[in-house]
This record gives sequence, structure tokens and C-alpha cells, in this order.
Amino acid sequence: MRQSLVLVGLATLATGAATAAYGQIPALPRTAGSELVELRNGNGRAVVARQGTILVTVRRGRIRVVDLRGGGRPVISCNKRLRRVSATTVQTLGFDLRCFVSSGKDGSRGPWQVVIRGRGIFASARVLGSVTLDAVNEGPRGRYKIADQPWKRWPRNPQTYVLLRK
Repeated sequence: MRQSLVLVGLATLATGAATAAYGQIPALPRTAGSELVELRNGNGRAVVARQGTILVTVRRGRIRVVDLRGGGRPVISCNKRLRRVSATTVQTLGFDLRCFVSSGKDGSRGPWQVVIRGRGIFASARVLGSVTLDAVNEGPRGRYKIADQPWKRWPRNPQTYVLLRK
């Protein structure tokens, strides 16, 4: 009983400390002129490119990150092992994938392109560049939202949207 109380007390302290520390982590400022893009339960292919920050989750599929010319390497962090495909490209594939890609706080880390292919694609991004969506030919397509526009279904044919705040 005594050990249980000690463990509960330590867990409570650790949770409180973690919550306090998390509240002090500064959010990355968005890239000037960027737009908000959200993808929900997409099935097919999505390509998001240029400057900004993206957080991607894929239930089953592949996430490929390309370091585009101009600037340094982007910040890339994934929950599964990244495999180098070429000098400028890394990818991860499998189930329950999660990746964070960013141009850095001031955009100095350089431009990038994230190619997402699979089922159960979820993403949230602040990007200055473009997004291309291409849903599977049959079955559920998913939804997307750009800036303040209403939610729409993914197009069945490749469609590119320019992301630039006006």
C-alpha cells in the first residue's frame, strides 16, 4: 500500500512537471505569407511543397521527404526509421507513420517537398508553396481544407493548389 502511494505521488509530480514544461515550449512561427492546409482521412497521393511546417500521419503507406535546392536541409523528424533513397530524399513506409517537416523558425533550413501516398492520410500544415491532391479512383477520398474555405472532397484527378496568403 505504501509503495502504491509513493508511485501515485511520483506520477502526479511527473505529470505536473511535464505539463508545466510543455506549456513553455514556444510554437514555431509560421512562414510569412503561408496558408493553413488540412487533410483528413485521405486515400491516394498528396504532395506538399516549398517553405513552412507540416505534421503528417498516415495509417498505411509511405512518406517521402525531398530536400529541394536553396538553403539548408529541412528539419525532419519521424516516428519510424527513415531510409535514404538518394542524396536529397529520405522515406519511411509501413503502418501508423508520423512525420514533422519544417523549414525552421526563420525559413533558413531550406525548402522541401513531402510526398504522401497511402490510406488514412491526415496532415496539418502552414505552407508557402503548393499542395497537389490525387484521390484513389474508387472508394472513399477524404477531405481537405485550405485557409478559411469550406471542407471539400479530394479530387479524383491530380489537382494543384497554390498556397499564398493574399
